[in-house]
Amino acid sequence: SFGAGHFYDCLSSVALARKTNEDKWKKYALDYFEMAKSFALNCQHRILLLETEIDILMGNTDNAIMKYNKAINAAAECRFIHEQAIANERAGDFCLSQGDNQASDYYDEAYNLYIQWGAKGKAAHLKKNYLQSPERIISM
Repeated sequence: SFGAGHFYDCLSSVALARKTNEDKWKKYALDYFEMAKSFALNCQHRILLLETEIDILMGNTDNAIMKYNKAINAAAECRFIHEQAIANERAGDFCLSQGDNQASDYYDEAYNLYIQWGAKGKAAHLKKNYLQSPERIISM
């Protein structure tokens, strides 16, 4: 669908900006976000997720969980199971970074959605790295 490439480019740029702390990736993320917004008429869940990611990248973590939940619910309403899974995983990553024990709930839901979608490799990765690793997960 329209805007999917910009959506995933933006998510990738946000991840690289966090990992490298390089301003060029922040700029790319913001640019891709603007492009994604222009194609998001039927994909509001993508914009909600990207807005949350951009806010966190810029240091605004207020209401992040509420925003992730809006993106998750919007993706569910549109039946975008894979993007609902991504939003749950990103919410889990955020919770984990904040020391919030809700991380395991989001990772569990992401795992189940990836399985439902048929992404068994991604589900196995999530299970191995977040659902079975005591040092990575806060509580189960």
